[in-house]
Amino acid sequence: MDKQILPSILDITPDNLMGMLDTFKQAGIETLHVDLMDSHYVPSLGLNDRLIKWLHTRTLFNLDIHLMVSNPEPVSKLVIAAGANAVTFHINSIADSFNLVQLIQNKGVEAGIALNPGDSPEQLIELLPILDRVLVMTISPGRHFNGFLSEMRQKVRWLTKYRTDHDSHFLIEVDGGITPETIEAMISAGADQFVSGGYLVKASNPKANIETLKERIKAYDKD
Repeated sequence: MDKQILPSILDITPDNLMGMLDTFKQAGIETLHVDLMDSHYVPSLGLNDRLIKWLHTRTLFNLDIHLMVSNPEPVSKLVIAAGANAVTFHINSIADSFNLVQLIQNKGVEAGIALNPGDSPEQLIELLPILDRVLVMTISPGRHFNGFLSEMRQKVRWLTKYRTDHDSHFLIEVDGGITPETIEAMISAGADQFVSGGYLVKASNPKANIETLKERIKAYDKD
């Protein structure tokens, strides 16, 4: 599976949005990570379906939507209608995860489930055969100040082993605190997609930082 850098656009200020999107395009980015937060499931508010629709109609990026909301089913319908390519929700945000995965996939959209730091991947045993991706939070969602949680590497390793042992095809995505110093542990554990926010969008030279992350991936692939 090809490994990808997915910039998180949550912290891009409106005045920098167009320039940052152009930078991502020049750097060969294919997919953007878009967080929707409701200030209930997590303490923060973040983005909306109108922005997703704008990105869908005005750019060529794939849109990887991460729902950090307490009631993901109606929100998933909104973002799918707006142009989402993938929708991920949290395992503990809904009673019937299986039904929502099917609802998303029946719309021709990839479905994923996110695990908070306190969630075990074993919770997904019944769902892993049908999931398109599993997102492992490497920070506490909505609480970025807590920093990167290196122990989440064990969770990625478990998912990688399960995928190999069962010939599964879900992607493993990691989200939170991804920098050159943290990405290598996640690469070696088997992750496929790396969501990076502040390291890219708050950088003086985002394109150079994207290249640095790509170099880390290439260096590992050569080993």
